[in-house]
Amino acid sequence: MNNSILEFKDVWISFDNNKTFVLKDVNFSVFKWEILSIIWLNWTGKTTLLKIIAWIYKNYFWEIIKNYKKISYVPQKINLDKTFPIKVYEFIRLYNWNVSSNLIKLFLEKFNSVDLFDRNINTLSWWEFQKVMIISALISKPDLILFDEPTSWIDVLWEEFFYELVSDVKNLFPYISIILVSHNLNLVYKNSDKVLCLHKDNFCCHWTPSEIIDNLDARNIIWNYLLPYKHNPHKKCIH
Repeated sequence: MNNSILEFKDVWISFDNNKTFVLKDVNFSVFKWEILSIIWLNWTGKTTLLKIIAWIYKNYFWEIIKNYKKISYVPQKINLDKTFPIKVYEFIRLYNWNVSSNLIKLFLEKFNSVDLFDRNINTLSWWEFQKVMIISALISKPDLILFDEPTSWIDVLWEEFFYELVSDVKNLFPYISIILVSHNLNLVYKNSDKVLCLHKDNFCCHWTPSEIIDNLDARNIIWNYLLPYKHNPHKKCIH
């Protein structure tokens, strides 16, 4: 039984009629209930890849199989006007216009954050706002959720907290698949089921964290980035 929710088969991505390529020969699958982390080394097309997955860009050839019905996207950062008076429940409704107050409260309760319901967005800490962003993405019940470098501008301690939050998402919503982009390999290896490595304009590898650490070819490309961190697998279906 094929439980893949997304498959890339020999995908090449170009925006200039195949004169140059953002990414070449990309092959990977994402399975139901799986956390896939995309790590990028030097400059790569990680944002382009996410937009291809989200069907925003269609500048590719060969085959992408998408078996999901709903997808949600959590951006790297949102710049809000601090003077704009908008409450948390109103912010969530900007992206989910038809959800009820009771449903919003239910999702906030799942993350022990019901007290945020009528707080002004501009009074939230980074941690509280991150929860609100994730809840806003989850409330439409997506099959797949994308995180675009959610920890790129915070310190390591907050990164640990973020991955705890991702773990909470998996425990509360085990049917959801997660793709996240990160530059912190330490935390990626500890918290991912699979890792997709991108290096410059090339697809590098798609393996489990332990396979990447043990693979000589991967080490030759990203040796300076690799450290032997313990992998904590998440519960998922057998495939």
